[in-house]
Amino acid sequence: MKAARYHQTGQPDVIKLEDVPDPVPQAGEVLLRVKAAAVNRLDVFLRSGAATMPGWAMPHIGGFDMAGVVEAVGPGVDAKHIGRECVVNARVTGPAAKGKLDIIGIARPGGFAERVAVPVQCLAPKPAHYTWEEAAAFGCVYLTAYYGLILHARVKPGEVVLVHAAGSGAGTAAIQVAKAAGATVITTAGSDEKCAKARDVLGADHTVNYKTTDFTKVVQEVTGGRGVDVCFDPVWGESATKTQEALGFRSRWIVLGMVGGQNASLAAATLLFKEITLRGIVEFYSDEAEIAGAWSLAHKKLVKPIISKAWPLAQTAEAHRQMEQGDFFGKIAVVP
Repeated sequence: MKAARYHQTGQPDVIKLEDVPDPVPQAGEVLLRVKAAAVNRLDVFLRSGAATMPGWAMPHIGGFDMAGVVEAVGPGVDAKHIGRECVVNARVTGPAAKGKLDIIGIARPGGFAERVAVPVQCLAPKPAHYTWEEAAAFGCVYLTAYYGLILHARVKPGEVVLVHAAGSGAGTAAIQVAKAAGATVITTAGSDEKCAKARDVLGADHTVNYKTTDFTKVVQEVTGGRGVDVCFDPVWGESATKTQEALGFRSRWIVLGMVGGQNASLAAATLLFKEITLRGIVEFYSDEAEIAGAWSLAHKKLVKPIISKAWPLAQTAEAHRQMEQGDFFGKIAVVP
C-alpha cells in the first residue's frame, strides 16, 4: 500500500510517499481502508521535532484522526464489522493498550496511508450526514472543545466565552460547541477574512482581528466591564497576559495548546482576586462516555467540521506546510 511516512524530523519535505506492506490485523483488530484523515497541530510538532510523545518512533506514519471502511478483521473479531463505515477514536485503552497514552497515529501507525490496523474497540459509527473528510476532521478538535467547555468549564446558557484562534480546527469547533451550549461567543483571529467566516459561517457573536484591535477592549465593551466567564485558549504564550485581563470574576480558563509559546507571564494577584480557575486539558484522557458525548453533538447535527482543503495522500507534506503557514480556516484533510 501507499503511505506518507518520514524517517527523520525536519521540514514538511521529510514526508515521502512510500510503498509499505499492508498491515495485518492482529487479534482484536480490524483492517480499515482509510477514506480520509485530518491533519492536527500535534502531527506537525512531531514531524518537525518540536515535540515528542510516548511510543512515537521513526519511521513514522502520522494521522490520528481518520475515517474509513472496515475491509477485514483479525482473530476474535466478528466478521459483521466488515463493510462498516467508521471513525476511529485514536486512544487505545484496556488490555490492548501499550501504556497510558497509546495513540493510533502516534504510538502506532496512523491514517496517512491507504490502510491501517486498529483495535475494534476504537471504532465508532460515522455520522451519516458527514462527508468522509468531515468525519475524519471531528475527533481531536471537537472532543477537545467538548471536554474543555462542557465537561470542565461547564459553560451555561447566557455566559460569555472567549475563543482564541477562530480559524484553527480547535477554534472553529469551540465556537460551535459554545454556541450549542447557549453562550455568547467573542473570538479572535489574525485576519478580517477569518473574522468574517467566524461570524458568518460559525455564528460567532463578536469577532476581533487581534493584529489590529485590542481584544481586551472588545471584551470590556461586550461584557460591560465584567470580563468573560470562560476562555478557550489554544494559543497561550505572549497572549496570556492580555487573556488574563479579559477574564472575569470566578472565570474558567481552559488551556489546550501553546502555539504562541510555552512560557507566559501572569500576575498572581489577578488570579487570586478574580478567583480564576486555570485548567490545562489533554483530550486523549477522555473516557469512553466522554468521547461518546462529544460524538453525540455530531449525530444530533449540532456541529459540523469546516474543511479548508483536502489534499491527496501524495501531497501530505503540502498539507503540513499549509498548517504551518496558517493559511486555512477549519481543518485540513488528507485523502488516499
